[in-house]
Amino acid sequence: MKSSLTARLTRTLFFLIAATTVVSMSIVELFVNDVENTILDLELEADAEYFKKQLRNDEFQPVKTARLEAVFLPEGQAEALLPAYFQARILPFSQEVEDSETTLLIVGEQLEKPKGKLFLAQDITIMENREVLVQLILISVAAVMLLIGYFIARAGARYLTRPFRKLTRDVLSTEAGTSMPRVATNYHDQEFCDIAEAFNRFLSELEHHIDREKSFVKLASHELRTPLAVMNGALNVLEQRQSLSEADQKTLARLRRAMETMRDDTEVLLELARNEASSEGPITVELEKMARNAVDDLEHGHPSYTGRIVLFEDHPDVRIRTYPVLVRMLLRNLLQNALRHTRSSVEVHILLQGIVVKDFGSGLPEAVVENLLVSGLPSGGLPRKNQLDNSTFGLLIVRLICERLGWELRVIQSDGRGTEFMIEINDQG
Repeated sequence: MKSSLTARLTRTLFFLIAATTVVSMSIVELFVNDVENTILDLELEADAEYFKKQLRNDEFQPVKTARLEAVFLPEGQAEALLPAYFQARILPFSQEVEDSETTLLIVGEQLEKPKGKLFLAQDITIMENREVLVQLILISVAAVMLLIGYFIARAGARYLTRPFRKLTRDVLSTEAGTSMPRVATNYHDQEFCDIAEAFNRFLSELEHHIDREKSFVKLASHELRTPLAVMNGALNVLEQRQSLSEADQKTLARLRRAMETMRDDTEVLLELARNEASSEGPITVELEKMARNAVDDLEHGHPSYTGRIVLFEDHPDVRIRTYPVLVRMLLRNLLQNALRHTRSSVEVHILLQGIVVKDFGSGLPEAVVENLLVSGLPSGGLPRKNQLDNSTFGLLIVRLICERLGWELRVIQSDGRGTEFMIEINDQG
């Protein structure tokens, strides 16, 4: 599931707030430590100057208070006389030293007059403990700031995406038709106004194309029905004359059957183009019989197809309630596509809940297979113009009919070994 723009903005704003909080707390921590160290260094430096002055005046006395200790080791005396934390130090020396539970800041310096070593140790345990408390306070403040920052980021993201959500709702609520409502353009931000206006222009163009398509379908309906009516009338005249031989009468019957098939197919194509329901209701038909009639029609119309279609009567008694004209057109286009893609036989299996058509050709291009599997889109998800050839057009009709009937078209196999289609039937009775 894809993330929403609100969640993405919330994460981004929270990350920025968190980064700012961490950087701010780090700067405060560094500043506090720097101030602390500077103060301690200045204090010890002042104390060291004071004791060096006493040493020069021969007034020095070792000092040990609750927080400060000063010791002078004349040259030549052993360091064993010093406290352990002063021993074995390389001078000059300045560092924090842990002694049991006490933290000492020790400074050591080599003196020339009088010769010897001066050591100072300041107990900074209280300050160190206070520093830990300060760090805990900083961490607590940072946690509170992050919590507040999360709610601020969430509220800010919802505020920023509010017009976008409104625009999205308006677009999603728009249903395709001849007269589509336009989305509002009264947004405070110019970018959203531009998007809404562009979408409204798109709707206007779409309505124009729909109107033009409907006009074309009406014109095509009239232009296609007129020659069919003329052909039907001419066939009636030939039959009424009763002057044809038996062979001519058979030819005339084939012409009439072809003309009726063409008339029915024309009606179906026009209904598909208008996205209308069939003018005739569903009836119960034998699926195996319809498949055999489709095979006979193809073999009579294309002598080269004779004997190439193998119909397996796996379940010869399967009956379904459906629209026979749509099923006949579906079977004919599916079989024609299979015959065009192979020189060998084509297998047709009638199953309890479906039809399987298999050829042994080179398979369909991947783009064609993807287009066949698109469903639930406006206009049936038609392929692009450069992908629409004769075979694709036939398969497109198959898919549109499956969508109209509520059946499922599946491509079981499409590779160098051939192509296998499976049509899962949903009985409309």
